[in-house]
Amino acid sequence: MPLRPRAVVGLIAGSLMLSGCSALEGGSVAGPFPSRNVEIMVPAAPGGGWDLTARQLQHVIQDDDLLPDRSISVVNVTGAGGAVGISKLVTKNRKDPHTLMITGLVMVGALTLNESQITLTDTTPIATITAEQEVLVVKADSPIKTLKDLVAKYQADPTSVSWGGGTIGGTDHIVAGTLVKAAGADPSKVKYISYSGGGEATAAILSGDVTVGISGVSEFEEQIAAGKMRVLATTGTEPVTMAGKTLPTLKSEGYDAEVLNWRAIVAPPDIPDADRQRLIEFVSKAHDTPAWAEIRKKQGWTDFWRTGDEATAFIAEETTRVQALLRELGIV
Repeated sequence: MPLRPRAVVGLIAGSLMLSGCSALEGGSVAGPFPSRNVEIMVPAAPGGGWDLTARQLQHVIQDDDLLPDRSISVVNVTGAGGAVGISKLVTKNRKDPHTLMITGLVMVGALTLNESQITLTDTTPIATITAEQEVLVVKADSPIKTLKDLVAKYQADPTSVSWGGGTIGGTDHIVAGTLVKAAGADPSKVKYISYSGGGEATAAILSGDVTVGISGVSEFEEQIAAGKMRVLATTGTEPVTMAGKTLPTLKSEGYDAEVLNWRAIVAPPDIPDADRQRLIEFVSKAHDTPAWAEIRKKQGWTDFWRTGDEATAFIAEETTRVQALLRELGIV
């Protein structure tokens, strides 16, 4: 009989705990951080957004010599939408402040879909660092001219609207459910089509295979600028200007909602408070460098800086919100 996802994640966590948890416990920082080399774990394959964030952060730390006489490495741990990586963090790396992990909104959905018994609330949040707005678009000749048109079409007949984006339960799917819920409609009726890459999603939107497409603003920027796609709304509160025009937001269109594809840095659980504070100070130094500001500008990342208790509260709230929304979407 095949194992369910929860059983798989449970076995992963159990095996990691047996294989090395005790070896790293008690790795408290004595004196100035760090007392040995630092590792940033990326719980996904190389090349994605988390990986890019980690490696850019690594460059800043190295170039600005923020770790004198120490090194910082980036290690990719793949599997189960991040469940393997976070299981390693909270078991094998427990109490060790020298291992950090890049995470974000996408992991909340992935862990929920995998029925993981471990969540981000089991980690020690250090800081939220960046965020990216999403955008809802239709092809240029679509009869849907505004976000209100889209909502009205959905309210009249949910089956008449297909939503195209990335992974099931990911940020794009969360945007669709958030908008429908904010409009007072039924999220469980959302007909969502998942595409493996931006190219596939773009082709589906332009061909009319889906009614509306959702992705990061930069993903569709070329098609928007060329007049091939029409923006219905962005999902943040900060204005986005493109081709000399300020794009509408969910709130400016009358829907009290916001979705940001945020990223954060977390540490293992049970690290001493003094070590947590040293980690916050260390990450803050990297955040405050001109080099990191330049990277954010180049990548189109919004500064989304929260540390310590504020970051902990935000991640807990997002975890609760997304878990509830995915249940309402009927995918868990």
